[in-house]
Amino acid sequence: MQNTPERTTKQGQKLKICSTPPRFAGEMLGVLSEIMSVEPLDTVLQKIATTIADLFSMRTLVVGVRDESEDIFRIRATHGYEGERQKKIVKFIYSQERLEMDMSDKYKIGEGVYLIRPSPGEIIKGEEPFYEKLQEIGKPRTDPSIWHELDYLRFPLRDRNGKLMGFLEVNSSENNKIPDSSTIEAMQLFSQLAGVAIENASLYQNRLETIQRSRFLSDVIAHDINNYNQAVTSYLQMAIQSKSGMEKVGTYLERASSAAWGISEMIQRANKLVKIEEEGALNLGPVELGEVLKESIDETMREHQGIDVKIDLKLGNHRYFAMGNELANDIFTNILSNAIKYDPHDKIQVEVSLGEFTVEPRRYWCVSIADRGVGIPDSKKNVVFGRFTGGEIGAPGGGLGLSIVRAIVEAYKGMVWVEDRVPGLPSSGSVFRVALPMVSVK
Repeated sequence: MQNTPERTTKQGQKLKICSTPPRFAGEMLGVLSEIMSVEPLDTVLQKIATTIADLFSMRTLVVGVRDESEDIFRIRATHGYEGERQKKIVKFIYSQERLEMDMSDKYKIGEGVYLIRPSPGEIIKGEEPFYEKLQEIGKPRTDPSIWHELDYLRFPLRDRNGKLMGFLEVNSSENNKIPDSSTIEAMQLFSQLAGVAIENASLYQNRLETIQRSRFLSDVIAHDINNYNQAVTSYLQMAIQSKSGMEKVGTYLERASSAAWGISEMIQRANKLVKIEEEGALNLGPVELGEVLKESIDETMREHQGIDVKIDLKLGNHRYFAMGNELANDIFTNILSNAIKYDPHDKIQVEVSLGEFTVEPRRYWCVSIADRGVGIPDSKKNVVFGRFTGGEIGAPGGGLGLSIVRAIVEAYKGMVWVEDRVPGLPSSGSVFRVALPMVSVK
């Protein structure tokens, strides 16, 4: 009778390897053309997730990819998760440090393969959606070849230069057993091929985003400048044709002048956006967000004199240092100006607060700006910053202001997003959140 082979982990655990015969070589060749196709990144990632689940009989898994702009890893594809669990998982964010915790030598079972077997005390808050049966996480491991509720396999995905660009994480198998050595080796080979496919798709995606961003910039400039130009022309024509005296003519000329200044401002904003996106933020260093917010609020109030606006700034007793530079003020003046512009009420209220935000183990200061404006529907929340497409010109948050916000925050390695002020009720107003990395100042 043939002995069942064993493998020893760095923790000294003996893993009994199942002797399932490999069946993957031919099938892997058959799916290569699918995952290597030149398509948008999310399409390729989902194909990778589905293929590896079907090919190797895995029940649940996720694929994460580095977000270069924010220097974090986001889960972009899943298999085996449904409903609220799936929604929570795709919002999950890993920091570089968090991934390195999993890819330590004590978990390494092969080149580019990690079998993570944490203890119940090592669970990180927020990761509960990854587990199917939370009540079983405290049970002891009786047979190392059996997949415990806490176990998961991690395959790092690297680019051609060896830089970590993502990961493939298997959380459970169909037969509830740790895969045998042949299966793990085949999965590791597949992950290498998946890395090539992801790099190709990322290059394609970046090129596509560049084209879309240029188109967005062109569309917004053309749309807004045309509107301003029509206003200038109309008011000048009204001034020429006016028979109501010099006072009325003066009013028309003032409005024409204001519209002309709008054209100038639009061109300046476009130039600023292009410069930020090409060069990134230069001369980064600590900025105190409390002072930046006070200056931004003062500037916004000066620009909206004559409007009944109250901006309530809530600060604690300590100082809030984050990474930034002289552009930090532009982040908040743009958001505050939008909050006023898209609020139809006679009395406008905006609340600004500062708190902590953590993506283990990285910490951020998070500025929240809550308005009571017309709100942003769910279908627009992902595009309102002009990241992929301009969406509807003239929609709340349209124009270049929020694109400038996004460009500066990304240059600071921060994060920006928008939520409903009242969850599930977009029309009640919005909350813009800006998370910037904390820095210590001695």
